[in-house]
Amino acid sequence: MGMDTSISLDISVFREAEREAEHLRVTLPELCTMAIQEFVKNKHKSEITEQINSVYAAYKAEIGEDILQAQYDILPEEDW
Repeated sequence: MGMDTSISLDISVFREAEREAEHLRVTLPELCTMAIQEFVKNKHKSEITEQINSVYAAYKAEIGEDILQAQYDILPEEDW
């Protein structure tokens, strides 16, 4: 599979990780792998969101009054 490696952690982080690994019934290396995978996945999502936001920030949408009125007409009054 992968190569074994070692890392240094603050003792309080290490102890918390040990408790969480025990709670999840996984080994400490498995927990570390899970945490890193989740971090990388979220980082990619964040980068994609930033790219999408930059595109929308550069785009100025103009919605006509007739479209706005049609949207309000189909909503029940309690929604606005």
